[in-house]
Amino acid sequence: MRISPSMSVSASPSALQETVPCALHPERPAVGTCARCGAFCCEAEAIHQGEHLYCEACGHRPEVSYVEELRAKLWGKRDTWAWLMLISAPAHLVFCIGSGLEGMWSWAVLAGVNAVVVTAWFLGVRLARPALLLLPPAWVVGFLLKGREALEVVPLMVPPMALALAAFSSTRSQLFFRLEVEPRRLERLWNARANNPLASRALVCAMVSLVLPVVAPVAVLLGWVALRRVNPEAHPPVGKKLQALEAMGLGVLSLLGWTYVLVRLKLGLPLNPL
Repeated sequence: MRISPSMSVSASPSALQETVPCALHPERPAVGTCARCGAFCCEAEAIHQGEHLYCEACGHRPEVSYVEELRAKLWGKRDTWAWLMLISAPAHLVFCIGSGLEGMWSWAVLAGVNAVVVTAWFLGVRLARPALLLLPPAWVVGFLLKGREALEVVPLMVPPMALALAAFSSTRSQLFFRLEVEPRRLERLWNARANNPLASRALVCAMVSLVLPVVAPVAVLLGWVALRRVNPEAHPPVGKKLQALEAMGLGVLSLLGWTYVLVRLKLGLPLNPL
């Protein structure tokens, strides 16, 4: 029997989903094919990047996922915390030597341990991460053994402890130590570092313009350019629309405010009209 063209009917997407199984999970229907390898993939493993769909394996490849590309770029690369540790190492070493020359051996030991830990951090030794958290409590114990009051010592150790916790929990620092990081944390890091950075720079300029009005036009211009770049549908998406608007708003506010101040000063009028 010959079927005429008018009788042929193309299968709908829903029909395909019912008949074509997922390559990785045959018991599940496929929702589409991977844009990279062409394999059928189900909804459970499908990764959407803009208008494209990828299987789980391809979706996590650096050339496909901008988040994974950031992971690969920063993996094992020293960050700001690592360089700060290296800069602080000579100070700890000098204090260690000075304390030893004066016979204060307990302080010399503590300072020496500090020097070793921060140097190990710079070298990427993973044990330096938990060791850094132990340094402030160790100094507290040292002060208490020397007869200092707890209420006097503990507040002094709050800033060092806060810095140690910040370095320990930093996503960027974990990538330097080659530790696995959750995709959502990578997403936040990418958003802070690579997502429309012009908007962030514009906002910084806008805040500076509140003190230095000559920077206000730069903030407005950068904010306008950053706003034009916003495109949530792009791959990777370009966001930070709110930051761009805030930068423009603060820049305009700075211009108006300083113009008001300068005009009143020029006319010899008080700044407060009341």
